[in-house]
Amino acid sequence: MELIVFGGRNHANPQNRPESEWFERAIMLKLRAGRVVGRIEYAGPDDAQINVNPCFRAATIVGERAIACTGTEVLDLDLAKLSIVDKHTHRLFNDVHHVVPIDGHVFVASTGTDSVIELDSKFELVRRYPIANDEIIARYGAESDFRKIRNTKPHLAHPNFVQSWSGQNWVTNFQYGRVESLSSPTRHKLSEHRIHDGLPAFGKIWFTAVNGTVIQLDPDSAAITSTELAPMTETDRLLGWCRGIAPISPTRVVCGFSKLRETRARENLKWIGNKLLGQNFAISLPTRIAEYDLASRTERWRIDLDALGIDAVFSIHVM
Repeated sequence: MELIVFGGRNHANPQNRPESEWFERAIMLKLRAGRVVGRIEYAGPDDAQINVNPCFRAATIVGERAIACTGTEVLDLDLAKLSIVDKHTHRLFNDVHHVVPIDGHVFVASTGTDSVIELDSKFELVRRYPIANDEIIARYGAESDFRKIRNTKPHLAHPNFVQSWSGQNWVTNFQYGRVESLSSPTRHKLSEHRIHDGLPAFGKIWFTAVNGTVIQLDPDSAAITSTELAPMTETDRLLGWCRGIAPISPTRVVCGFSKLRETRARENLKWIGNKLLGQNFAISLPTRIAEYDLASRTERWRIDLDALGIDAVFSIHVM
């Protein structure tokens, strides 16, 4: 099985930096049988004003190409040649989390503006879909270049994933734990926890909750099935920040987990414990991907991404 993983590598000691400066480099890995067989690294755009937190967020793969994104750009990647073919940007991009082509247009989850941006094939603006009450737009002004704003938090909705199913386009609303239509009032409440993803596969729509729950939505009946991964994972640590899912059968999934960032005080306490007591006081498992069998409720394997240069994982793709 070949896997493509998108994410980013932190600067050293990111907890000592502003949130907009955590990431040092965007990383894409091609994995086969647990080994790295391809890699793309990207330090971000040359324009320092819009080079904010270079990290690959959730991508979409079409054939041998990937449509990927950083916080302020959409990139066309050639997966065979492991190269960046093209780059696009728009002033409404801020903390972009996902990009997907739908019916010849490009839909971008511009998380930092609490919006979904629809662009045509020439990357001209078609429409902006507000996912909250436009407080961020009002705060900074509708004509602002949002790429140059380092951090727009708090986000009321934090939209992070766009997909098309059942004849409608949908966006995942992180803060409210729901998925909502861009063209109708239809909403599905999925979790009391914050959620990511929203991938159609095997007749269901698949989401992750940050606490380590896989959520399946039946698009016909709106029935929801939730499965917690913690009981399947042998550890006495926290699972980490669960985000990114690749269903490989109706009952088997590969999920992504990013290690939890630690405060400076907690880092100091961990260092003291490690040095004086010779014990590992890490609160979270490392950044990794893992396959789970939801039917047998077992973890089948895991791959440590920390060791491969990824500190945060955003999307996983089975090739």
